[in-house]
Amino acid sequence: MAHAEPANKGPIVAPPAHTDAYMDMASRRGMWAGFGTFTTWGCLLLTLTVGYATFVLTMGVPWIGAMIGFAVFGIAAGLLMNMGGAWVATVIGLCVLGVFIEILVWLGSALLG
Repeated sequence: MAHAEPANKGPIVAPPAHTDAYMDMASRRGMWAGFGTFTTWGCLLLTLTVGYATFVLTMGVPWIGAMIGFAVFGIAAGLLMNMGGAWVATVIGLCVLGVFIEILVWLGSALLG
């Protein structure tokens, strides 16, 4: 039978108990600020997308009217929540993308019709 040699290792040290001061507070504040920003952007983008689709597809509102209405709503909501110029540029970019897609739809229907 083999004889086990004693290990020359130090005692096992348990990690310190979690306290509020264990994490760097600047890092914690940055994490929550980033989470809040991500949530705000995501919720507003989702609201604009679903709202636009609902108005155009189910309520029969013309696409350009719904787009202008939701662009005004999106910009106003972003300004009220202090989301800055990046949000305004995003809404305008989404409108340009929407117009481009509608032009493609029109061209496709003209070629098929």
